[in-house]
Amino acid sequence: MLGSAPTIKDVALKAGVSYSTVSRAINGKKGVKPEIREKVLKIAGELNYFPHSSAKALVQKRVGVIGIIIPRTSEFVFQNPFYSHILLGLSTVANSRDYQLMLSINNKVDIASLYYRRQVDGIIVIANRIHDKRLIRLYDEGIPVVAVPGFPPDSGIAISSVNSENSKSVYRAVDYLMGLGHRRIGFIMGMPDSLYSMERLAAYKQAYTDKGLDRDEDLIKETDFSKTAGFRCMGELLDMAEPPTAVICMNDSITPGAIHQIHSRKLSIPGDISVLAIGCSDMYELFNPPLTTIKTPVIDIGKTSAQLLIKAIEAGADREEHIVLDSDLIIRESTGVPPAGR
Repeated sequence: MLGSAPTIKDVALKAGVSYSTVSRAINGKKGVKPEIREKVLKIAGELNYFPHSSAKALVQKRVGVIGIIIPRTSEFVFQNPFYSHILLGLSTVANSRDYQLMLSINNKVDIASLYYRRQVDGIIVIANRIHDKRLIRLYDEGIPVVAVPGFPPDSGIAISSVNSENSKSVYRAVDYLMGLGHRRIGFIMGMPDSLYSMERLAAYKQAYTDKGLDRDEDLIKETDFSKTAGFRCMGELLDMAEPPTAVICMNDSITPGAIHQIHSRKLSIPGDISVLAIGCSDMYELFNPPLTTIKTPVIDIGKTSAQLLIKAIEAGADREEHIVLDSDLIIRESTGVPPAGR
């Protein structure tokens, strides 16, 4: 029969100190002499004693868990580098601060209930939709929450957020393509109720306006961010009477679908059409040809989101913060001048 797990009483008896001294020493509290703290920690290690998580939660009024909500299907999430990168960033910070992650994908769960049932200390919602009423309830009830990418500035929803720099980077990308001579630039975007889509589309349109160039609305295609939709929309663009000479693909799922469509028609990149990808995939430089990319700092977005939420949990921060991280335009071989005569 296995022996029972060691208790705080066992550590206290062996160390010759009180239970409260053991608790303060193990939890890093003040009021314990350094030599006593060292002795207690050594004995706790020898006995393989760990504080009971439930008891620790009662004392600290925290459970040490961050809820991660992703309102997309599991298939989509696990095939998209965006989510693996952001989870890497989240887990790096969470682990360093002794928090665990609880992941909920494509779940219609009442998000607030996770907090009220003491399953999580706070919540991070990834790829939120701007009309998600569940998030608005979190805001109304003062639950620690961070949204990625967040809400429009004029929405009146003061939920803390972390976003990549969308407007400036897309504007710069369109300006770069126009500088190469492109005038018909396709834009395969995501769902219109995403702040990513809203900001990037606005920048695309503004670049045309500032250049005084006519813009063909048929060059703009909405998708559900998927590879299948990228393939379909690229086909629609290429079937136009006057197809684009360049295309901007909005995420790491849309891009492979669009490129597959181009290759299926035996067209060359950038000879027949230039391709510019927005995303975080580490594989873009290995494509043939290597892709010109707006590189979004998704791992850092994950890290920053975790730091922001933990700050709200532990410090009781009641003021929303909105953090925007720079994106980089990396020019590679998939973009060039338009085909002759176009």
